[in-house]
Amino acid sequence: MTSALQPYLAAIEKELRAALTAPRDNLQLFYDMLAYHLGWLDAGFRPVSAETGKRVRPLLCLLACEAAGGDWHSALPAAAALELVHNFSLIHDDIEDRSDTRRGRTTLWRLWGLSQGINAGDGMLVLASQALSRLCERGSDAGLTLDCINILHDTVLSLCHGQYLDIAFEAHLDVGEELYLQMIGGKTASLLAASAQLGAAIGQAGEAVEHYRQFGWQLGMAFQMVDDILGIWGDSSVTGKPAAADILNRKMTLPVIFALRSTPLGSELIELYRQDRLSAENISLAMSILHRVQAREYTQQLASRYEASALIDLAAASPHEPAATHLRALASSLTGRQK
Repeated sequence: MTSALQPYLAAIEKELRAALTAPRDNLQLFYDMLAYHLGWLDAGFRPVSAETGKRVRPLLCLLACEAAGGDWHSALPAAAALELVHNFSLIHDDIEDRSDTRRGRTTLWRLWGLSQGINAGDGMLVLASQALSRLCERGSDAGLTLDCINILHDTVLSLCHGQYLDIAFEAHLDVGEELYLQMIGGKTASLLAASAQLGAAIGQAGEAVEHYRQFGWQLGMAFQMVDDILGIWGDSSVTGKPAAADILNRKMTLPVIFALRSTPLGSELIELYRQDRLSAENISLAMSILHRVQAREYTQQLASRYEASALIDLAAASPHEPAATHLRALASSLTGRQK
């Protein structure tokens, strides 16, 4: 992130910390677990500067508000809510995937147990709703605040729909591209769409709100496709994940779905994915199949098309500078990232 975004990031952190204030002393450890997940504390609840994520969703919200002509400070409650929803989904995702690490550290549920992990994720979601309700304190009227709450609730349901499909796909090898796009539209793109939509609505963008929503949605689709590429071909020293992690876990990502429909190589890949456990040789063979059908190139091309569509929608919204430049740069950083 450029230095020009530091004022936004600092304000986001302040808003997030205010949202995680324990109401009673005997609940402090609950909030400390959430602070651990957010990268503020270590496992012994001591202050630490750990990886916190890029804060993409709250940044998108604040920049959309400013690009629409609004005061980005008025959108801070929405920005905090979006980041808390994102982290609620990560806490639960780690449990559902049985993940041991997140951002190079032991996951919350591995440290404090499954029950506390589920409860912490639930609490993070409720704190998101509470954070969003503070829009009235920043100048939004009751009608706009209610609209924003409804957008957030619809988005959380879309996340759950997408996660359901993602989990369901693990038991099937006949997932087509259309179903895949539906899944990532819920699991990934919906929250980025809501981020831009909420910011634009708070910034009083009027009819242009839909262009901002589409910008976020298209960007989210491209973001997930790049994530699919990194999950197979990413540098493990950069991503923090094992090489070919998505192949090892037999994930039904776009490169795999594309390869499965190729003949006869798709049949070979199906047989590999049916194995109870993939050996190093199996993984190498799967990677070879993906290379031969040019699955990486196909995925990158489709991601680039979604990115281009996102920028068309952004231009159609007639965004104000300098926020417009920041939004374009943010889009480029997400689709060109290495982790």
